[in-house]
Order: sequence, then C-alpha cells, then structure tokens
Amino acid sequence: MHRATIKVLCRARLVRLSVFLVLSGCTAPPPPVPEPSAATDSDVVETRALEAPAPPAAPVSKPVPQTAAVPKPDKQINDDPKQLFGMDGHRVAALLGPASFVRRDGPAEVWQYRAKACVLDVYLYKDAGALSVAHVDLRKRSKATQAPRRCFVALIERQE
Repeated sequence: MHRATIKVLCRARLVRLSVFLVLSGCTAPPPPVPEPSAATDSDVVETRALEAPAPPAAPVSKPVPQTAAVPKPDKQINDDPKQLFGMDGHRVAALLGPASFVRRDGPAEVWQYRAKACVLDVYLYKDAGALSVAHVDLRKRSKATQAPRRCFVALIERQE
C-alpha cells in the first residue's frame, strides 16, 4: 500500500474511535451500589412488603404538625485519657470504636486511634487471659491546632 492510503485508513480509524468515545460519554452513569450493612427494621419491612400481598389502601389522614426539635442537653464527656487505665478491650472498643491500627506483640496489643488533630495509642496487656489497658499515649499531630484532650473527646464522640 502507498503511504497516502495508509494515512487515510489511519485517519478514518481515528475518526471512528473519536466518534465512539464521544458517544460512549453520552451514556448515563451506572446507579450507585449500596454499601452492605446490617439489616435494619426498614430493610425487613421492605422485604416483607415484596413478599406479602399489598394491604388495602388506608384512609387519607391529615398531616400531623411538626414541633420544633428539642436539643439534647450537652453530655459531659471525660476528656482525660487516663480513664482508660484498667479497662478491658471490650470497654475500650465500646467507648472508642474499632482501632485504626492494631499491632500484636507477644502478650501485648497496641490499638491506635487516629484523628486529624491527634493520635491515641492504647497499650493492652493480657491479665488473667483478658486484655486490659496498662498505658495510653495521646499526642498532637504536627500541624494540629486542637488540644490533644479536645481531640480525645472528638474520638469518643465519633463513636457515639
């Protein structure tokens, strides 16, 4: 084949590819995939609604007027990380949630909780077969402006 013919064929392929890419960009994005989570009451109700026949239509009622939301009273949270001393692993997990990082080293475990402003290391040792807190280290991140104790409170609030 001649060079001119090859160039024409390449250009034709390039034009077809460009048209294909432009048209494929016009399609709608796929629907978001729901994240797997524990079943809630609403999930169970929806499942049952699909399985059972629909009940007869209920009479239309007047909408109930909404009242202003009553703010919760501020709950006092202990900002002292030393409160963790002696706690077992289950209580620590209930208070702070799952650790960002866990390191196991013989009879000890280090649970690390990370936030934007601080890092909390909780050192747990086996005591009579169960893990309990023997040491804590709360430190501010290098560029953080928030006090470490305030960050500790934020770690607790994050779990609630």
